[in-house]
Amino acid sequence: MKVLLFVMAAALVLSVAELAHLQLLTSLWIPLTMLLFLVAFPLFAVVGESSLFWGLFDLDLSPRLRLPIRHYVSTLSAFAVAGSAVSLVDLILRSGPDRMAIPKVAAFAWTSGIYDILVHLFGSLFVLLLVVVNTISAYFATFAIATSWNQDKGRRPLAKLIVGVLLGLLTGTATVLAIHTFATPAVMRIADTTKYLPLVVWLGPGYADHWAGHLGAMLACLGALVLYGALGLYGRWALGKASTVAALVAPLMVVLVLGWVGSAMQFYLSRWHIPLLLVVAVLGWINNMFPWADHTYDLLIRNSTPAAPPHKVLTADGRRSAILVASAGGGIQAAAWTAMVLEGLHKDLGRRFDQALCLLSSISGGSMGSACYVDWLTRDAPATAIGPFCAASASSLDEVAWGLAWPDLLRVLLPFPIRMDRAEAMERAWVGNAGSKSLNEALSNWNSPTADGRLPALVMNSTMVEVGGPLLLGTSDVNGATDRERVSNCWWDGDELHVFHGSALDIPVVRGARLSATFPFVTPAARPVKADHEPHMMDGGFYDNYGMGTLTEWIDQALEEQASKKSSDNEQVQRVLVLQINGFPPATFDPPKPPAGRGGWFLQLTDPIRILVSVRTAGQVSHRDVELALLQDKWRGRGIQIDHVNFELEKDDAPLSWHLMPKQKEDIVNAWNSDTRVRQARDQVARFLDECPPGRAIAHAEKPDIGQ
Repeated sequence: MKVLLFVMAAALVLSVAELAHLQLLTSLWIPLTMLLFLVAFPLFAVVGESSLFWGLFDLDLSPRLRLPIRHYVSTLSAFAVAGSAVSLVDLILRSGPDRMAIPKVAAFAWTSGIYDILVHLFGSLFVLLLVVVNTISAYFATFAIATSWNQDKGRRPLAKLIVGVLLGLLTGTATVLAIHTFATPAVMRIADTTKYLPLVVWLGPGYADHWAGHLGAMLACLGALVLYGALGLYGRWALGKASTVAALVAPLMVVLVLGWVGSAMQFYLSRWHIPLLLVVAVLGWINNMFPWADHTYDLLIRNSTPAAPPHKVLTADGRRSAILVASAGGGIQAAAWTAMVLEGLHKDLGRRFDQALCLLSSISGGSMGSACYVDWLTRDAPATAIGPFCAASASSLDEVAWGLAWPDLLRVLLPFPIRMDRAEAMERAWVGNAGSKSLNEALSNWNSPTADGRLPALVMNSTMVEVGGPLLLGTSDVNGATDRERVSNCWWDGDELHVFHGSALDIPVVRGARLSATFPFVTPAARPVKADHEPHMMDGGFYDNYGMGTLTEWIDQALEEQASKKSSDNEQVQRVLVLQINGFPPATFDPPKPPAGRGGWFLQLTDPIRILVSVRTAGQVSHRDVELALLQDKWRGRGIQIDHVNFELEKDDAPLSWHLMPKQKEDIVNAWNSDTRVRQARDQVARFLDECPPGRAIAHAEKPDIGQ
């Protein structure tokens, strides 16, 4: 079959190359790109082990009936893309020369002979094209079978996965046969009676003489749009539920819709040789002028209890020793590792850890893991609640992909407002994964329990695009909490930003985590709607990917306030332990190597980008270490000891999307239970609490073990 495909592809290339003009080739680039996507994307995502895309092919069985529904839908979607591309190629080759006013140059005799042999072998051109579509679709679906079966052979039987793919191919084939058998005669009759209508004549050459082919393409496009609409409606209904549209379907639907729209525009514009990309750029500029093109987020009424100043949180309920956490960013792996460390330390140390823990400064995925842990502490019945690790490690890739392929794509194509976007879809997934509606409540609702020591302060760090500085979304006030001048004019917090005409507004907890984790191409940069200040928010890692900047400012301000109180040593915090949670291996920087060759103009053009990327990593690591060292030196001289311990996950193949495969989840659990460095860090935290009891016991309910 592979040999057959190669021969067909070679014949197609040779035939197109023999055309007198190459305009026809330019009109074929969109459907050919659709076919290339089906062939190349699985290789890039799975064989190349791209951490950004390989989770797309990890398709589980349906949660209740344990059926391969996701494989079925993915295969049917791939069939729709392949069938659409083949239909477009056939239509353009037939009607393109008339549209572009180029002579029809016959292929060489031997090339025509190859086509004749293939058509004779399969009986007709229709059957030949149907075989090609099935072959490409099966090839694409095979990668989903291999990836899914590899993950958990006992839980995903290979036979079921194959049946799901075969049913998808059968459904697509049956649909095409039904259209060809019953609809084609009707299309021919309609074409004969409508090809002289004024609209058809107005379209110009390439339409009226091939009107039957265009009507057939419209029918195929209608079938593709029905599939697109049905999956979109189901995905909208299933947001936040146990199962929704598979993430793998989303890129297929994007390619499908853009393929039809782009090919229609390209074919029409080819009469005047107008570049499609120029028209797209103009339409994009016009679309950007409408207010609904921007991504925004809604605000809630803020709780009347103000955010507590750092010193009040530090010494709440008689706390005499404190644990502070700086949780680094890094997508779902950072979220899962943060939740694992916090939940694991609670399991090891119980109430002592909860009482000593007074601050979580988090970035990106670390914000999601931290929010899941704090929310878990608020549960009335935590023993039956979903644990932080289970909530933070659950996938939200399906919802993000659905948001990209449906509301966000329609936002670009249609000239009317669409409120929902992929970021809101991800929020719904996170709330559903945690099984907690309180994540949808205002972040300021946690201000009161934070001030009296029942909860640790949570600060989720984002970055303002227009300012370039950090935005602190949390339950403890760093800016303006004392008589000191604010730390920097580029530092803002949510209480300052989310104000509209004097009304104090707020965001849900889950939205704070999302704004902290807004990485381009996954979730869009967004601004608050109806606020006095409306900068766009993006990932906090652009400013500080480790959360150490906010942590050092917070504890320094708290200790300065404590010193100004002039209370006895027995009423002050004397020992502080900083936990650095990093879901990636520690960064290493090798010394410069001798140049491998001379640098020319290309090097001069690319070096500014290379150095920006390198400085972002090296500069942030340097600032993290220097800030902590300076903080320790300052307060050591004033009788306060600040220690630190690192919880680093030694896994360098971290997924950059929001999906963990079963094996990756197991690796995180095994690292917590078995890694020597992690065990030493756990022991160090236990020794700290043995040497420095946090103070009076706080009556927290018992929490379940990890995995419950």
